[in-house]
Amino acid sequence: MILIITVMAFITVMSIFLNRLVRSKVKKSVEDLRKNVEEMSYENNLLKEKMELLDHENHDLKLELTKFSKMIDGFANIYSKPEFKSEIFNDVLELALSLVPEARAGSISIANGKRWEYVAIHGNGKSINDLKSADLNSEWMVMVPKVSIVENITNKNDKVPETYSKLIENAFGSHIYRSIAVPIKVGNDTIGNCFLDALDDLQFSESSKKIMEYFSTIFSKLLMMNEVQSVGYININNTLRTIVNFYEMKCSNMRGHSENVAYLSTKIGEELGFSPKQLDNLYWGALFHDIGMIAIPDEIVDKPSKLTEEEFDTMKSHTMLGEKILSYHEHLKEVSIVAKYHHENFDGSGYPDGLKGGSIPLLARIVSVADTFEILRRENNHAPTLSLSEAMKNIEQNSGIQFDPEITVIAAKVFQNIPTR
Repeated sequence: MILIITVMAFITVMSIFLNRLVRSKVKKSVEDLRKNVEEMSYENNLLKEKMELLDHENHDLKLELTKFSKMIDGFANIYSKPEFKSEIFNDVLELALSLVPEARAGSISIANGKRWEYVAIHGNGKSINDLKSADLNSEWMVMVPKVSIVENITNKNDKVPETYSKLIENAFGSHIYRSIAVPIKVGNDTIGNCFLDALDDLQFSESSKKIMEYFSTIFSKLLMMNEVQSVGYININNTLRTIVNFYEMKCSNMRGHSENVAYLSTKIGEELGFSPKQLDNLYWGALFHDIGMIAIPDEIVDKPSKLTEEEFDTMKSHTMLGEKILSYHEHLKEVSIVAKYHHENFDGSGYPDGLKGGSIPLLARIVSVADTFEILRRENNHAPTLSLSEAMKNIEQNSGIQFDPEITVIAAKVFQNIPTR
């Protein structure tokens, strides 16, 4: 009897112990599960935030690329007009305003000695013509060295008479809270500015500021190239050559690149049995193959590190810009295809159109291999200089991929006879 009672007591105690143990483990498991759920929820929220941020960044990138494309097309249309006179400033201003949604008004003004004049105004006021005809002192101009945000522009300069400040607000039809100031340059000289004005208390986005930095560079280069349109055909090529030289002088270790590419390309053309007319087109096409680079911002061209996707897209646009610059001149339309297509690859992996094989114009295929060889043999900040044999090996390895195999064979013969450094 005692044994039975003892056994029953033991069973009861063990039952209680096991029950408590199970409950303890269940409780711990529940707590662990809750903790895991909380951690998963936290990580899920982090993931959602990252995805939202990524979506936002992708949206911003697409928006900037869309704006950049719109800007390039806009400038191309302006540049293709029969005459490049003061009236085109209205088109330039409208283009700028279309790229900056925060701005509802704007102006372009140019300094002329001690005087200052508005060449374009966009506003809702009634005194625009009065502002254009006003006797303005150049000392009153707000000049900026780079694209900047200027608060309350009408009160920025203490030298400006109050009557003039009121004239500005009357012309724009509202108080100007802040403006994006865009310098207009010809060469190294700042000759004026473009102001895009917020008539509401809005802050300008980084996207708007960035697109105006590109805008300033391209518009300034466009003004510099205005000289080209006023000279005869006999001088146009020499003027364009000067522009190429100007660009190469600004870039690290690029001086003489285009001349060298033109020389190499012509030698390949001679080996291919080109006629004098074909050789002439090949020479000028090779010489001007990078002329579109004049419109690419210096900070992208000279950047020592790898370009971002957005920066690379900007860099690639030099092909289209070059084609538009050259095709404006009737006698250069044939060679403009070299500027456009010299970065197409034989296997179709190039840009801007992804052309493949024989669909790539012959002149562009020749310049492509000459351009690459010259870069490989040139001292630069982006990659080590290759020896002649190393450069030749690189060219041969990319035959059929980047380069036309038949042209590669001819080019190899030409390059072997080039004096070594």
